[in-house]
Amino acid sequence: MTDALVVATPATATGFRLGGARTITAVDADQTVAAVDQAIEDGGAGVIAVDGSLWSQVPLVTRAAWTRQASPLILSLPDEDGEVSAARDAALRDLLARAIGYQITFTPSGGTP
Repeated sequence: MTDALVVATPATATGFRLGGARTITAVDADQTVAAVDQAIEDGGAGVIAVDGSLWSQVPLVTRAAWTRQASPLILSLPDEDGEVSAARDAALRDLLARAIGYQITFTPSGGTP
């Protein structure tokens, strides 16, 4: 496993590509599951990040299996349009904790812990 792969909607894929991420587009749950399954089979991705709006369309049992998997690490990217700030922060903390093994907390800009 050598890189990260982003499974994104057509609307967000360009931004990930501009950022240098290897990106596959999907428009629904079936395409998302197929893309992730193919990436697992290929074995090239160490991390597979799925756009939050696509993640929410995938059946719960599939998402649960993905989150239990350690290699490759499969995770959901926060859905910027669908989540409130606190939920985004919690998702990011969980993502970082899984990726690096440490819990990181955030304080408001200019705030103190």
